Amino acid sequence: MFSALVIWDLAATIERLHQPGLGERPLILLCGEHHLKVLATDALAREAGVHLGDSRKQAELLCPNAAVLPARDEVYRRLFAEVTADLAQHIDRVEPCYQPGRAWWIVRSDHPRELDILRWRIECLLGGSVSIGTGSGKFVAQVAGASGADHCRVGPGEEAAFLAPFPAALLPLNADMARRLPMMGIRRIGDFAALSRAAVFEQWERHGCFCHDLALGIDTRPLQAHQPPPVLAGSLSFDEPIADRESLLAACLRLASPLLDQLGGREAGRLVLLLEDENRQRHELHLQPSAPLRGLAQFEKQLPPLLEKLLVRAGIIELSLQLSELAVLQPQQLSLFDAPREGRSLRGALTAWGRRFHQTVYQLSLTDVPRHFPPALQFESEALGI
Repeated sequence: MFSALVIWDLAATIERLHQPGLGERPLILLCGEHHLKVLATDALAREAGVHLGDSRKQAELLCPNAAVLPARDEVYRRLFAEVTADLAQHIDRVEPCYQPGRAWWIVRSDHPRELDILRWRIECLLGGSVSIGTGSGKFVAQVAGASGADHCRVGPGEEAAFLAPFPAALLPLNADMARRLPMMGIRRIGDFAALSRAAVFEQWERHGCFCHDLALGIDTRPLQAHQPPPVLAGSLSFDEPIADRESLLAACLRLASPLLDQLGGREAGRLVLLLEDENRQRHELHLQPSAPLRGLAQFEKQLPPLLEKLLVRAGIIELSLQLSELAVLQPQQLSLFDAPREGRSLRGALTAWGRRFHQTVYQLSLTDVPRHFPPALQFESEALGI
């Protein structure tokens, strides 16, 4: 049996966790640069009629008393990954699925005590309420977890009847299916399950048959175990709140030195700075540098511009630094020229060598030549006598 632990309004829950001053007001999160659209909401905004994809003007007209904030997808993904790593320490295998509005974790267990412990872990870390669904397949467990019940169990043989009244949009439809099914009057999973398999295959081939099996409660997919990526972290607490950026920079560099020692022949592709001010509000800054972080000199160059983005008036009482997206250092290939080898012709390369090293004699050879050598290079190699 599979069980899905579902948390609704993940993005809104995290924003309320980071900003306690939001209170009980409806919350709308926007994404985009020029044309802002709704990425996620909470239950109060949905009840007012706000839907995903609405423009900012539409959302504010439907829910004028809502708090409208820019979405921080990097923050939501990081916390979701932290919760996934925490769950992986308490159960053998866990399969996560992230969405800003609704996220879930699927485990291969139906033991009530074990599921209650996992739910308690999620609620402690994120602060939201978690519902549980249990079924014979992953899709049934996911729908059962999203049904609204505290713990919904679907027994063997009851899958098709349980799924029938739910919206067909819960199925993993492709773009063509999502467009055509409402036009055909198919709005429920039971309506789609009532179609013949031959008709479904004729219209949407293998993917349509896969969705048809799910609608009937047939789901043979195994659990895709997730291995949390390694993260290096360090933190500092201050007796007195600090507000000047010079002191923050010095504290960050003090944290960076031991983290670099832990890299051990690796490089970091992302830097995350976590701060908590004296008002108990949390702030988070992400940096994905153009070149992976390897040494302290890079930190001294990257941290000041990152701290300039910090807009906080209260003093900082706790600071954390995280290095993620770790990768093994790759050997660098040295070249005599600034331009890559592929961007130079043979004749140009020989001319450049002759200008820079006129007293040196070269023996030029071509290695790893493809079977079908480009005609231009064939002509040049013949002209040069190679």
